[in-house]
Amino acid sequence: MRRILILFLDGVGLGLNDAATNPFVAANTPNLSMLMSGQKLVSEQCAFSENNFSFVPADACMGVAGIPQSATGQATIMTGVNVPAYIGKHWGPKPSVEIRALVRRDNILQQMRSNNYTVRLANAYPPSFLKQLQSGRRSPSSIQFAFETVGTRLCNIEDLRGGRALAADFTGEGLRSHFGFEDIPILSLNEAGKRLALLAQESDLLLFDCWQTDVVGHRGTMGVAINTVERLDAAIGGILAGWCEADGLIVITSDHGNLEDKTTRRHTCNKVPVLLFGDGHSSVAANINDLSDIAPALISYLE
Repeated sequence: MRRILILFLDGVGLGLNDAATNPFVAANTPNLSMLMSGQKLVSEQCAFSENNFSFVPADACMGVAGIPQSATGQATIMTGVNVPAYIGKHWGPKPSVEIRALVRRDNILQQMRSNNYTVRLANAYPPSFLKQLQSGRRSPSSIQFAFETVGTRLCNIEDLRGGRALAADFTGEGLRSHFGFEDIPILSLNEAGKRLALLAQESDLLLFDCWQTDVVGHRGTMGVAINTVERLDAAIGGILAGWCEADGLIVITSDHGNLEDKTTRRHTCNKVPVLLFGDGHSSVAANINDLSDIAPALISYLE
């Protein structure tokens, strides 16, 4: 059976091949380098497909002036619609009423559910976050809202304790140190990646939202950014170790640039990576040029 695991990296673009400004160049990333056929994740790298993996630099601007933003970028990935062109601008971080209406009308999750595919969001959220969403004091991201449209329950701390979800930092250390959940299991980054690969076998589409990359892009120092990239690489190593080509397709992508350029705290207009590993990777890669191509390519893959 064809399954899809999406590792969504918020705010990760393709920057210059410069170790002084780009943490993806400065960091030690053996697993990303393997997926990139020995190359770094940089803007100079052209699209390719070989062995079990493909790489595509995808346009996040999509013909619309301005700097790409999270709400429109994520909504585009989930719907297959060029949302910035549809509303006439890039918008974020949270979806507007107009964007919500578009996502509610149709998205990849709804198309999959209508064909009896199962979909899940793998993130475990703390009680305070879930209460704020339920009360309306916090707005969901475009990705979270897309899952809401198909009635998917957001995972909580009990799901994390039961091994059914992952913390935003992969390991759970942040939930212990910042929220005081002393009894939650702490995973190594490799274990977390393997857990994500295992959870993906229980659904037709599983998505994990790694939003900390965007936070570090906005606020973190170069040292913190390098550490974040290396932690991400270690988690990807666990995913790859727990995955074989017959399990389906791994998709690693983003909504806009940010973390790859530490000369600015703003988003960038850089293209974003689409990394594909596993069954059918090359045929999916061949159909992707910008963010609006991702959902249709994945639907075609399942069909």
